[in-house]
Amino acid sequence: MESAKGSLWFHVASVGEFNTAKPILKWLQKRYKIVLTYFSPRAKEYISKQEGYYHSLERLPLDLPTTIRSFERRIEPLAIMVMERELWPSLLLFTRSPKVWLNAYSRGGLRERLLSKRFELILTKGQKDRERLLSYGCRHVAVCGNLKFVLEEPPPTGLRLSPSKVILAGSTHPGEEELLRWVFTRLREEFKDLRLIVAPRHTARAMEVFQIFEGFRRSLRSKEEEDWDILVVDTLGELFSIYRHATVAFVGGTFVPVGGHNILEPAYFGKPVVYGPYTQKVEDMREFLEDANLGFQVKDGEELYRTLKALLKEKKSCISHNLKEYSERIMSCYLAHLEGFLERYNTKE
Repeated sequence: MESAKGSLWFHVASVGEFNTAKPILKWLQKRYKIVLTYFSPRAKEYISKQEGYYHSLERLPLDLPTTIRSFERRIEPLAIMVMERELWPSLLLFTRSPKVWLNAYSRGGLRERLLSKRFELILTKGQKDRERLLSYGCRHVAVCGNLKFVLEEPPPTGLRLSPSKVILAGSTHPGEEELLRWVFTRLREEFKDLRLIVAPRHTARAMEVFQIFEGFRRSLRSKEEEDWDILVVDTLGELFSIYRHATVAFVGGTFVPVGGHNILEPAYFGKPVVYGPYTQKVEDMREFLEDANLGFQVKDGEELYRTLKALLKEKKSCISHNLKEYSERIMSCYLAHLEGFLERYNTKE
């Protein structure tokens, strides 16, 4: 790769972190040359098709001092920016460029305590994260909120759906699909035209999920047929777009001790969102949705059935305008801090 002097080195783990970073990347890309690195091998196919967010795309070099330093010398970045929990020791300890930690949240531990001090600027999801990081001796730590609240209108899906009620179960994990089959079977007794779209968290499980719904008319998103009761999403990066077709959404990772995934995306389209008891990773989102009367936490399969049944019978009012207002405040905070930081280091250059 050619030298990209004056560029920004921006690192994400995978597709999820890239999608979260999109609004920031779009803003940065108009002002700087973005060298984007990723960690997960499966991310390349999706990210490489996304335009307007970076200038060059590379796999993160092996996290060894020599390889990391060599990569840094080659691109000569103005700064290094990392998303969420991408705290790689060599990346942080053996590079000389100033560093920014975006959408930061604290889990504690010695590794975090040591590596967090390497950042010149940290922008956190919440106040508790800021307080813990300050207790480590970190400086220039500000609370901006969760970047996952900042959503861009996704492209249309081209999904062909006849008028019918649709449950969309997104980011599901093993054990949750069996529960969904049981609930869906009961709901079909009352809602004869009801359809279910299931998007497993990991698309490699698509055929496994497909088999769970044996006995129903099934289709895969990649081979979509018009006549189906169950559609299994086996494509990357489409879930947010597909939520627009839901009557009601269920978000997985919440009936197993994962802690939840992005429960805001369905709400962007004004869809009611149902989730299980494990939401420790998305507490700020859960509180926001429940305050807006669009989020519904259930404790077991029976309560999931009753809640979905009630929501399928009524129309909830759309709160996407409130979500957009909130997201604008978060985005403004991030941009103000980044603009000041980059101006300061640009002047030093």
